Amino acid sequence: MRPPAGVHRRDLALAIALDTLDTVLNVVPARQVFVVTADPEIRLQLRGSGAVLVDDPGRGLNAAVAAGISAVSTGAPHTPTAVLLGDLPALTAAELASGLAACAAAEAAVVPDHEGSGTVLLTHHDAARLVPRFGTGSAARHARSATTLDLDLPRLRTDVDNDASLSLVRQLGVGPWTRRLLDSDG
Repeated sequence: MRPPAGVHRRDLALAIALDTLDTVLNVVPARQVFVVTADPEIRLQLRGSGAVLVDDPGRGLNAAVAAGISAVSTGAPHTPTAVLLGDLPALTAAELASGLAACAAAEAAVVPDHEGSGTVLLTHHDAARLVPRFGTGSAARHARSATTLDLDLPRLRTDVDNDASLSLVRQLGVGPWTRRLLDSDG
């Protein structure tokens, strides 16, 4: 993804992550939100929120997700768990709540991105049985052990992986962090 002129990629990724986290914290009780990060700004923004901060082991996305799942499992084994990546700047509380409710009806569920190949939401009734297989084509890999839910929730299903998806989330409307950044120089 190329950010708009005058916008640094790292700043855009941070704004997108903060918008995603703000939405999650409006839907899920903070003590049930586990955030895996090494980013000092995200840690600063979440200080005092009640969210559980988990150190990113620095070995890639699947290792980071596994660290979060491990932290959930350690505190409450066999707990229903959802994995949501931090690249959903158009996400609203209503669409996240609807997506989580739909996923709760299946023992394990995967919600693919708007293109159908990536994964935006992965859930299991037992955290210990949740296996992350993120990366290109992850929806098909997750579908081997989870029910695929092709939900009509465009704000949930539009993650930002490329220029086209950035354009699409801008059309849908983004959260305040991303909007401020894009409006300031984009």
